[in-house]
Amino acid sequence: MGWEVRLFCFSLSHAISQSTCRTPTPVIDSSGRIISVLAGQPGAGYSEDLTKVYELFSEAGNEAGVQATAPLNPHKRGTFPAFNRGVTMGMGSPRPVALQTGYIGPILDRLVGHPAVRRMAAYQDAAFSLWAPRLHAEYRRTIETMRAEIPHLPQNFPSTVFAAAAFNLGGKVRTFKHRDSLNWPFGWCAITALGNYDPQRSGQLILWELKLVIDFPHGATVLIPSAVITHSNTALAEEDNRMSFTQYTAGPIFRWVENGCRTEKQLERADPTRYSEMQTSKDTAHVRRLENFSTVDELLNRIE
Repeated sequence: MGWEVRLFCFSLSHAISQSTCRTPTPVIDSSGRIISVLAGQPGAGYSEDLTKVYELFSEAGNEAGVQATAPLNPHKRGTFPAFNRGVTMGMGSPRPVALQTGYIGPILDRLVGHPAVRRMAAYQDAAFSLWAPRLHAEYRRTIETMRAEIPHLPQNFPSTVFAAAAFNLGGKVRTFKHRDSLNWPFGWCAITALGNYDPQRSGQLILWELKLVIDFPHGATVLIPSAVITHSNTALAEEDNRMSFTQYTAGPIFRWVENGCRTEKQLERADPTRYSEMQTSKDTAHVRRLENFSTVDELLNRIE
C-alpha cells in the first residue's frame, strides 16, 4: 500500500519502548489514517487480571499436555502450539464454519468463559471501536449478518466483533516473519502479549514494512492489519516465558456477506447482474475500504 508512517505523540523512531505500549498510541500513515494502534492498558486491576490470564494459559497448556516447541498442528507462524476457536471460512468452504477444536475444546471453552479472559477480549474490542469506529461497525454488521444467516455458529465473546480467537500456548511463543493472508486485508486483528519475560530483550514485536521494533510487555495490546503488514517477534531468552492471545476475522467471511451470504460462484449463478457489478467495483474497492480507517483529527472532533 506504500505506507509512509509517522507516530502520533512522539517523533518517528525505529524502536518503541515498553512504556509507550502502556499508553495508547496510534500509528498513522502519510494521509493521516490510523493504520495501527498500540492500545495501552486500562487501570482498575487490568494488569492483575492479565496475570491471571497468563496463569490460566499456563494451566491450560499443562492440562493439554502441549510442549513449548512441538505443536500438534504445524503452522507458518511459529513452532509454538496454537489453538483456534470460533468461526472461519476459506479453503473451499461455501459458507462460514466452526473451527474444529478437538480434544482441547473443553479447555478452550473454560478459558472463554473466565471473567479475566473475557475482560481481555472486551478491551481489545473496545480499543478497536475507539480508534476505528467505522471499521468496527463494518465488523459488527458482518458478524451480525453471518449469525442471522447461520445462528448455530459458535461465539467466543458476545461483546466482541471478531469471529475467532487464537490461544498461543506453550510458554515460548514468538512468531516467525509472516502475514496472516486469510485475515481481512482491510481490517485489524488484536494481539495481547502474556508472560514473565523482559520485553527489552525478548519477544519484541517487529512490523517490517513500518520499520518498527516495539518492546511489547506483558499485558500490552496492538491492533494491526495483519494480512498486509509483515510481523514477527524477536527470540526469547532461555529463562523467559511468553504466550499470547489474538482475535481476528477471516477475509472470506466479509466477501461472503457482501455477496448476499453466497460465494462468488453462487452469486454468479443466482444474480449475474449483481455479480458483474461486484466484479467491476473491485477496481476501486480499496479506496472505499481505506475510508473506514479514521484520522486523529476526526476522532478528536468526536469528543469536542
